[in-house]
Amino acid sequence: MGDEMNTIDELLYYCRESEPVGAVLLSGEWGCGKTYLVDHELKAILDGEAVILRISLFGITRPEEIHDAVKSAWMETYYRIKGLDSIVKNVKKFKRVVETAQILPEPLKGILATDPADFFSAKNKIDDKYVVLVFDDLERCQMNSVDVLGIINDYCENGQYHTIIVANQEKIRTKQEPTVTGEIQFSNAGDATEKGNIRTAQVMLNVPAAAEQGELSYAEIKEKIVQRTVQYIPDYKKIVHTVITSMKYENSEYKAFIESCESGLLELFAPDRDDLSYGKRLGNNALFDSEEQERLTPPHNIRSLKCAIKDFYRIYCLLIENEVPNLSNWLYSFTSYTIAYKADIVQDDIFSDDTVRKLYPAFQSKYMLSGAKQWIFHGIWDEDFIQKEIIAVKEQAIPRSPAETIKSLRIMDIDDSVLQDGFSDFLVMAYSGNLTLEEYVRLVENSCWARKYQCPLPESIDWSKVNTGVDLAIGKIKETLPEGQILHLFIDKKQREYFTNDEWSTYERIAQFAFGNELMFLKNRKLYIDKMNELGVDAFLFVQNKRFDLFDEEMARVTALAFTREHNMGKDQFVASFRQIWKANIHCSDMRLEETVRGFLYLKKLLLESISAKEGMTRTFSAVHTEEFIKTLDELADVSSREDLGSKGSVPLDD
Repeated sequence: MGDEMNTIDELLYYCRESEPVGAVLLSGEWGCGKTYLVDHELKAILDGEAVILRISLFGITRPEEIHDAVKSAWMETYYRIKGLDSIVKNVKKFKRVVETAQILPEPLKGILATDPADFFSAKNKIDDKYVVLVFDDLERCQMNSVDVLGIINDYCENGQYHTIIVANQEKIRTKQEPTVTGEIQFSNAGDATEKGNIRTAQVMLNVPAAAEQGELSYAEIKEKIVQRTVQYIPDYKKIVHTVITSMKYENSEYKAFIESCESGLLELFAPDRDDLSYGKRLGNNALFDSEEQERLTPPHNIRSLKCAIKDFYRIYCLLIENEVPNLSNWLYSFTSYTIAYKADIVQDDIFSDDTVRKLYPAFQSKYMLSGAKQWIFHGIWDEDFIQKEIIAVKEQAIPRSPAETIKSLRIMDIDDSVLQDGFSDFLVMAYSGNLTLEEYVRLVENSCWARKYQCPLPESIDWSKVNTGVDLAIGKIKETLPEGQILHLFIDKKQREYFTNDEWSTYERIAQFAFGNELMFLKNRKLYIDKMNELGVDAFLFVQNKRFDLFDEEMARVTALAFTREHNMGKDQFVASFRQIWKANIHCSDMRLEETVRGFLYLKKLLLESISAKEGMTRTFSAVHTEEFIKTLDELADVSSREDLGSKGSVPLDD
């Protein structure tokens, strides 16, 4: 509390000075609560003696925008004090209507849409209250900071306003660093002058022009304008408490849960809150010093903390539904990851957990779901996958064999004794195809982790046998074709450098099947067969936009059976829909043409048999539809055959 009160005292001392000689710069890291301090703490204390007008410089590109913002804020505050808020609201509403009106002449529209603030001249007092101008987000302004400070100085020096500038000074310094580029140009051969073996060259430096550099540097104009700089060191205990108690929650149970975790969130959010130096800061490309193992200071961003609490609710609901214990540990790990991500410290790679753990000792990998990471990094909420992960977490609490434990956990989460006792049996499972595809991906990652940390595995991995196991596992999937996505756990191609050729080759085989066309074609084939058996001609509604790589004999049998069951009206539509779907598919590069031709001819054979069975009977329209279907199959088979030959260069294809 003491540090924050010191900040307030400094601001109050300045605001109550009779004739300030410059502005005050309130500096602090992004998201630490500077704006909240001004809008609530300072405004509440000065209520009755001063009016605070906060002007956001975020995105401003021209000086006129700053002046307009000041006048608009002054006018709105003036009318509010006078109890005439409705006038401002109605004027704004009228202005919006005029600006969007289509029938008014442009000159008249321009007059009527004029901002009322244009007719006002802002003053440093409103009635008996003096005005404090607060310019926020200086470092986020699109104008040069030197130019902005020059405009602010006009309000301080000439307008005699009490002025507070709110910014992250470190970001301003970074923004103002000059960039000098250069190049070396060697003389042409004919013009070159040489001394011994040394060839002369010209060094051309691209130094910004004086106008681009500005007559004054940021440091110089800051010294001229800023009376004093106040470093905001927040009271994080108070901030975290305010965040938790003031947020709106989905339900009372979740609110009570978050409130019960307040002390833990405080230690997570600001473990160094009593350290005025804030320790060693991390940049976007920061590297961790493995030798010194210095304690790194995590980011202190209130907005990130709020986002983490809000977002965790979806995870919380699933954990509650599945009766998962240790909810606070899940919250702390999720919050750690979210804050690190929003600070651009953690990247979406295999070593992200390690990065977060160095920032937040409370973070534990076993309480952080892969599906949650996917949501944080890519905005993809896959509830089925997250449910599956949670169920797996619960199963891990059930006593299992060492091999069963190894196949589902990250290697750094496995006890050494379990790894030693179960690794050999685990490899037998991997070689024989008794792992899921996700467990094979976990094996690839664990192999990488073991090498990274120089922890030899109890037994070397035979990757050729692993690949055999992968093929066996894929074969089982082809037979059963389970519903939903086969593989949720994946490795980004950008992480290729971390893996050996053997590891990456295994992963690519898995990913190619799970995310490529092979699985899609298998599922579409199954859909065709199931829907044709179930719905007949209506099956085409479900498969008309699907891609196929073949039409085989099983598909032919269900098609023939479905066709014969249709009434004549349905038969007519059946033939047309069949023609449309397969005429489009046979031209696809993935089409297995030889097998497809055999499928078309087999279907033709079945249809001919149905006609022969009725030979000698009176000719019917059912027979007519069947003959039309046979003609369609002849056409498709003919085109498919020519496509096949054409692909081999034997016969040119028709347009």
